[in-house]
Amino acid sequence: MSTIALQNTQHIYDLVNLCAEFGVEKAVVCPGSRCAPLLIGFGKHPDIETISITDERSAGFVGLGIAQQTNKPVVLVCTSGTAAQNFIPAVTEAFYQQVPLIVLTADRPPEWIGQWDGQTIHQKNLYAPHIKNSVTFQKNGIDLAIETLCDGIESPAGPIHINIPIDEPFYPESMGEVVFAAETQREQRSIINEINELVWDEFVSILESSKKVMVLGGQSVSNHELKTLLNQLEIPIVGGVISNLHGLNSVIKSPDLIFTIEDDSLAPDALITFGRSIISKNLKLYLRKHKPKHHWHIGLGMVGNPFKSLTKIIETQPLYFFKEWSNKIITKGTKNNKYLTLLSDAQKKVDEDFDLKINNRDFNYFGAVQKVIQNLPENSVLHLGNSMPVRIANFIGIEDSTIDVWSNRGTSGIDGVVSTAVGHALAEPSRKHTLILGDLSFFYDRNGLWLNHEFPTNLQIVILNDSGGGIFSMIPGPSNQGGLSTLFTTPHERTAELTALEFGLAYSTASSLEEIHYWESGILEIFTDMKINKKVFNQLATKAPRLKENI
Repeated sequence: MSTIALQNTQHIYDLVNLCAEFGVEKAVVCPGSRCAPLLIGFGKHPDIETISITDERSAGFVGLGIAQQTNKPVVLVCTSGTAAQNFIPAVTEAFYQQVPLIVLTADRPPEWIGQWDGQTIHQKNLYAPHIKNSVTFQKNGIDLAIETLCDGIESPAGPIHINIPIDEPFYPESMGEVVFAAETQREQRSIINEINELVWDEFVSILESSKKVMVLGGQSVSNHELKTLLNQLEIPIVGGVISNLHGLNSVIKSPDLIFTIEDDSLAPDALITFGRSIISKNLKLYLRKHKPKHHWHIGLGMVGNPFKSLTKIIETQPLYFFKEWSNKIITKGTKNNKYLTLLSDAQKKVDEDFDLKINNRDFNYFGAVQKVIQNLPENSVLHLGNSMPVRIANFIGIEDSTIDVWSNRGTSGIDGVVSTAVGHALAEPSRKHTLILGDLSFFYDRNGLWLNHEFPTNLQIVILNDSGGGIFSMIPGPSNQGGLSTLFTTPHERTAELTALEFGLAYSTASSLEEIHYWESGILEIFTDMKINKKVFNQLATKAPRLKENI
């Protein structure tokens, strides 16, 4: 029995060791039987920490958070059947955010598919098309595994799937029988960033012919060196809260409140974008209506075209592009102080109006989130839930450059928000983490608190409870459906108090600004009135008057 079990599983132990060679330091594993060789392999490997989580959907997002925070590949492990399907939301998010998740799914032998055998489904290409590579791993398949792992970690990174059919028996008689192969000699690949002089000549020509040049940052990981380079450009830098560009000199941080005008006075002639998604719907609508003549996107991997204006893609890292821009001292067309002054003045006016509009109202979640953000500790991490929380924070903006911002804006779903933040907190215990999310997002992902070890005490969860999906009362469509509006807003009277009690977390509430006074581990539940929130939102979203200044 023992000899046969080792024959069935040695290649799996070798795969575990290969993951360690590729820089894996943490594996998020879900209990099961068919995946036993994987659980044993990762559990015994000296260089890999295993984190056991019962719910696969939550586990996927915890792994996503760990990979984002550590910038290293993370392994997900589950048993066969629908367990593997529960990784799909996290894998999809990782695909759009270019996060290196290594998904290892145990499988039954292929001859049992469709034969009414338990936990046996079609797992081949389960995550397509939201996957960089998907293979079936058999004995003697180590070269295929190496190629697949390379695909996952090489820029642009992304999730890969290795499906592993496992024959019985697969339990060793003793742990002493489990050994790992020697280090694999694999080819080291490198990526060369280089832009030829013809491209730079074209770029200079665009700058010379453009009166208004704008740099726009989409969702990006905080990068101090990149911000230093951007500070050298005397042109408008626009970046919402998930761009992590706060701390830049005169950054235009409130595009949702600035680009609400009808005329084209704020429209750039040349637009340079980098990063991924843009939160601001107003900015998207504005640039779709007033398209720039030239739109260059800088970055590797999948490139979106949200303004339908893209004219050139420069396939290189943004840091390299802006460093070369700085080194070449290309200043022509980048010192249009009128355009920079116009947008900077608009930002100052927005800041003043915003405080007046939210502070002269009854308690609302705009003022509440502003207070939470003001109380964030230095050098901490802010996680933003989807739907209203990320939009509220985008209205408010962040001043402290030491705070990193994360949000699942690859797919913008509410699933896995708690779990992702838990993954970040587990990966970086030396920093304080704050998660701001809506009530429905929290209740949907309560299993993110269901860990098979101690909950991270460096995490504060702030729940915005307006007794339902408040965003649907803001959107004209759902809010105009009369008695059917409850189908969109999902009204409820639940609180997180019992959930906090169940998981042993500190719990406090706030129904006024005075009750939001400091950072504390556990759950802070903020209660606001949906009707008041809607009034404040409508006032903030009022269209701006036509600008008279010409450039």
